[in-house]
This record gives sequence, structure tokens and C-alpha cells, in this order.
Amino acid sequence: MILAYLCKGNNTQPEITTLAGHSLRDVATILDAHYLNRDPALADSAIKKLELRTKIPD
Repeated sequence: MILAYLCKGNNTQPEITTLAGHSLRDVATILDAHYLNRDPALADSAIKKLELRTKIPD
């Protein structure tokens, strides 16, 4: 459950891996299989991050 909270808290998989002590592959598998379920909030977060990185200055 803590992996899902970390992921939804905008932590990257490498950050989660370091904290949890799992491999990158294990973290990805655990999150995908048990917690994320294609959460719309994560998609919204990804879009916001993309928009911030690609914002064209006025």
C-alpha cells in the first residue's frame, strides 16, 4: 500500500525503489498489478507535468 501512496505522491519509480528496497522491475510489477489500475488522477498529473515542461514563454 505504501508503494501506491508514494507513486500518487508524485515520486518517481527510482525514488520509490530506493526507499522500498525493491528492484525497478518489482516496483513496476507491484504497482501495475495491485495498485494503480490506470488511475485517472495519475494521468491528470502526467498531463500537468508535461504542460509545465513544454510551456512556451510569453
